[in-house]
Amino acid sequence: MNTQIGLEPVKGLIVLGMAVGIVACGRSPVEGSDPPTPEVPQAIVSPSPSPSAAPSPVVQDQKTLQRALDKAYGAASIAQSAASPGDWQLVTRQWQQVIALLQHISPQSPHYALAQQKINEYQKNLTYAQNQSQNASPAPAPTPQIIAVKPVTPVQPVRRRPYSAQPGSIQTPIKRREGGTPVIDVVFNQTQSFEMIVDTGATGVVITQKMAQSLNIPLIGSAKMDTASAKGVTVPIGLVESIAVKSLVVQNLPVVIAGSQLDIGLLGHDFFGDYDLIIRQDQIVFQPR
Repeated sequence: MNTQIGLEPVKGLIVLGMAVGIVACGRSPVEGSDPPTPEVPQAIVSPSPSPSAAPSPVVQDQKTLQRALDKAYGAASIAQSAASPGDWQLVTRQWQQVIALLQHISPQSPHYALAQQKINEYQKNLTYAQNQSQNASPAPAPTPQIIAVKPVTPVQPVRRRPYSAQPGSIQTPIKRREGGTPVIDVVFNQTQSFEMIVDTGATGVVITQKMAQSLNIPLIGSAKMDTASAKGVTVPIGLVESIAVKSLVVQNLPVVIAGSQLDIGLLGHDFFGDYDLIIRQDQIVFQPR
């Protein structure tokens, strides 16, 4: 799927692999000239009613639809790197929750037709995830059959040499795994550290709304993107002063600010594109090409 994004004034390319594709283009500010006024993205949900009044059914259905679309975005992101049965079981639960949310939208709602359309689409995603969960299960070991007993010359075990990182390589520990995918600590703007999923299938960097608020990220534009959950979804684009893993630092990097359902950021090729990744049991090695 392809998504075109207008980005001003920072040049960047942001694509969420397999589930989300974002094509970004723009011009960097010319030295000595004033940068253009950033375009502030418009909210994609209607304003909330006043505290004194209960939300109308239409507003409530719209919020439910938005929650479902955000959660579908998260399910598609997890599916990018799913490999084990546990990974696909997590994806299956995510799609089940998305469909359950859409089924709560009233038939009288103006969003009902779209909700039914998405239920049909997501049911296919759910079926696929369920099949992958079964297919990814390890096959039982075959029962050994002894055809003949013959003397066997002992074979000396192969001794593996300990791994030695190349000069210039950067090693960082894996804190834990999210759905089988490594999670590491990443420092933003030289001040705050956040856990991030190292997503080799994502082209760009995606941060959560809480991260954007904590870092006070300035908005520089917006993007319309097509995802597995919806078409033409508007998301804000922010500018991060620096992102660092140990001594690997990238400055002035545009990032996607995800919906409220995403609770952990994704670290993509915009950050480590000049390095080869070696994912070991307890650490990730960024090796220069």
